Amino acid sequence: MGSPHLLLLAGIGGHAPEEALDSLSSVTDTISVVYVTAWRPSAPVRAGWERRGLRGEFLDAADLEEAVEAAVALDGRHPLDGVVTYSELLLRPQAEIAERLGLPGNRPDAVAVAQSKARQRLVFAERGVPSPGFEVIIDERDLAAAAARVGLPGVFKPSLGAGSQSVRLVSTYAELIHAFAAARAEKTAFLQSDEAYLLEERMALEEDGDAGYAAYCSVESLLAAGTAHHLAVTDRLPLEHGYAEEGCVLPSRLDAATTAAVVDVADQAIRAVGLTCGAVHTEVALTVDGPKVIEVNARAGGPLPAMFKVAAGYDYAAEIGRSSLGLPPTGLPEFTRAALLRFLPIPAGSWRVAAQTPAEEVLRAFPELVYLSPRFLPGQQANRQRTLHLASFLVDAPDVPTARVLTSQVERALGIRLVPGFDATAGADRD
Repeated sequence: MGSPHLLLLAGIGGHAPEEALDSLSSVTDTISVVYVTAWRPSAPVRAGWERRGLRGEFLDAADLEEAVEAAVALDGRHPLDGVVTYSELLLRPQAEIAERLGLPGNRPDAVAVAQSKARQRLVFAERGVPSPGFEVIIDERDLAAAAARVGLPGVFKPSLGAGSQSVRLVSTYAELIHAFAAARAEKTAFLQSDEAYLLEERMALEEDGDAGYAAYCSVESLLAAGTAHHLAVTDRLPLEHGYAEEGCVLPSRLDAATTAAVVDVADQAIRAVGLTCGAVHTEVALTVDGPKVIEVNARAGGPLPAMFKVAAGYDYAAEIGRSSLGLPPTGLPEFTRAALLRFLPIPAGSWRVAAQTPAEEVLRAFPELVYLSPRFLPGQQANRQRTLHLASFLVDAPDVPTARVLTSQVERALGIRLVPGFDATAGADRD
């Protein structure tokens, strides 16, 4: 194929652009970038692209529409062979570019379904994909009927969203009204909107008996050259702070029969949504009635490219790039180690970070840490308006039990201590 011309869409979220460029450079040396500057300036990423000496162009775009037009104009100067993104917020322009230029990619209507939890639920119900009961809420007049049909307690969530923002358990009708009002007032990083919300049947996801895991997992898939490759099942740590994620573990502890059942419902869901290209991250509940699909995402789960590298030496980001060029994967992952990504949730309420060990000190103490990313510095306020987590870190270990021990040690070493914030009403210090 020579040196195909690959376009990377970047700007916010997903796999870091610097790491993505490293992976994509193993696929081709001709990589252009369209960087959407609506969230942050492009200068650091542009410097990294220039430092690598890649062929192509680096272009800024103010918003999603301008990103599409910049890509079309670029194709007129230097024809593109593929377009890739690792960001949830850039999936729609990626699909529009692929459609307009006749490149491999998901159809815009399939991406629209993948980004709308409400439309997913309707499609799953129509196609018989196992998933929780639900009602779609558009305005206040729908709340009473939704509560009556689904029942309370239930799970309220926005149709458009990522990272479990505004997802909450509502036990009373008053809580449902409050959740709806709060979600409508919440600002979102998406440069598009969806007026729908959902009330869903509550599934007991918090803990899977005494297994030490949550009762849900995810299937990581790669759709390439017309074939779905289901690469792995990722386990989840127990949920202790509402629906804020606590952590991901590779490889999975699930037995072969459960794994096969989970992969089967994920495959059904992917086909129902209509996805055909790139990474897919499908979250699946483990219920007494069998696996049920929570949601399908048309991209890699945030930490998964790094976790695949640690646990299997597998460059998932590069394989996603190959898929966007219409190429099959070079291989499939074989797990020889364990990767554990730990998220430290912010407790409900408003807090101030009173103490925290410097990241550099913790990284020196634990060579097993692949990365450590604190979200706040001592003295800063922490609440769930901007992020659900105080910090995240990734552990590389020979096996899962060792990874879990190391994770607990790193948490203690971080020494994060919270005190009530300026607008907090009560509470003692939290460690």
